[in-house]
Amino acid sequence: MCPSLRKQGISTLHANSCSRQRGLGLPSALFLILIMILIVAAINQLNEMSAAAYGREWLGIRAFYAAESGAQLSAVYVLTPEIAPVCDANFINNLNLTTFGLSECRVNVACDEMIVQTNTYFTLTSTGTCGTGIDTATRAIQIRLAP
Repeated sequence: MCPSLRKQGISTLHANSCSRQRGLGLPSALFLILIMILIVAAINQLNEMSAAAYGREWLGIRAFYAAESGAQLSAVYVLTPEIAPVCDANFINNLNLTTFGLSECRVNVACDEMIVQTNTYFTLTSTGTCGTGIDTATRAIQIRLAP
């Protein structure tokens, strides 16, 4: 701040330069506050994106384990011919899982039978899907068995 300099005998040139400095603190403070608000908003946006990515990653892991469970269940069916369903594209169709970690997940398994030099091979393609709408994750596992 510049006190009244004319009373103290200071020249008018110096008094004019002091009067031009008035009010510089308020725009500087507002600019600094605005910059801080923008930084906080950017950090908040990064945090939200990170949380959404973590949720999608978790859904992907659940879908992978659902597909793996479907493949293992199919392998039991193939290796136990007494209970095996028909080996076709709908080997296991839209099985809803009720296990604690895999609730709200669905499994589809397609079976393909191939005979090579009198050996029978089964190719099982298990697809696990978890979530609904835009938050859906799908993973597929393919195994080949020779009973």
